[in-house]
Amino acid sequence: MLDWIGSLRIRSRSTTRVELCLSRATAFAGWILLGGGALAALALWRFSLVFAAVPGLVAIFGLVLATLRRELVVDRNDGLLRVEQRVFGLASRAAIPLFHLRAVVIAARAEPDHASLAPRFIAYLDRRVGGQIHLDESRRCASLMPLAKAIAEVAELRLVYDATARAAVR
Repeated sequence: MLDWIGSLRIRSRSTTRVELCLSRATAFAGWILLGGGALAALALWRFSLVFAAVPGLVAIFGLVLATLRRELVVDRNDGLLRVEQRVFGLASRAAIPLFHLRAVVIAARAEPDHASLAPRFIAYLDRRVGGQIHLDESRRCASLMPLAKAIAEVAELRLVYDATARAAVR
């Protein structure tokens, strides 16, 4: 559901297992947004409820970001990819057999408004059945490569790197 928020990092890795989780910077940014939004909403509350609405929404988004937890565990021995997401303590879990996965993909995609000339790179797991499993996004493909290589090696999947200009212009 909220898999596009935050950036993943490798928590631990062995020859048969890799564990990914959200970086600490994601929760830290959430707490900062929550604190700043709440303080601004309280300060503007005296003047008008309308003025306090926008900082209040920023504080709510900060709370979502601060309480968001996401873990992906690729375990070759079990033959499963386990995905767990928690927001406000409510968890959603999925267990996907590794044979349902086709490839780990890093692809360039153009910005929708073409504001910048540099493409945004996205890493995801391509599945045989079902939709893609979003891993991470970045302006630089080099930051996504260790993550994709670790998953591809442990799950014994193909690594597809499509960062051509043709792929970025859609």
